[in-house]
Amino acid sequence: LATSLLQAQDLPGTATTLPGASTTVAPEPKPADGAKADVPPPPEKIKLDAAAVKEIEDVVKTNVHAMSKRNVNLVLDTIHPESPLVESSKDMLTYIFARLQLRYTLQQIEVKDVEPGEAKVEVLQVTQKLSGNAAFRDNRIRLLHTLRRDGQKWKIFSSEALMIEYLRY
Repeated sequence: LATSLLQAQDLPGTATTLPGASTTVAPEPKPADGAKADVPPPPEKIKLDAAAVKEIEDVVKTNVHAMSKRNVNLVLDTIHPESPLVESSKDMLTYIFARLQLRYTLQQIEVKDVEPGEAKVEVLQVTQKLSGNAAFRDNRIRLLHTLRRDGQKWKIFSSEALMIEYLRY
């Protein structure tokens, strides 16, 4: 049984005729007037009013600060009076504050959209149990808050949990 070794130079074809070989493509000619040829501009980041962004972020920070201080009235002051969350929030806050001491840490705030009467802000928040006699699992939550105007002030109208991650130590 004879075995033969094939060398690259023994294979049929050459590097320029084999499938998949590199090719040279001539660049398309550029328009003479310096205009860009059919290249769409990169998508623009939505420019948000800096004052509105700060005001919206401050509402979220005040809400979290009030939660940390266990101040029901201050928390409720950050919630829109027409929000469906108002009554359930009162009950929930009273229950939590009576039984638990929690640490709230804002890791990220990003204002996503601001319209004349409504704004969306995404928040990444960590909540940890410091003490208390009620069951609680430390967690990281990504929330999408919808804020609406109440007179001249922005207030949280609704909140949607986008992700909840329970933390293990």
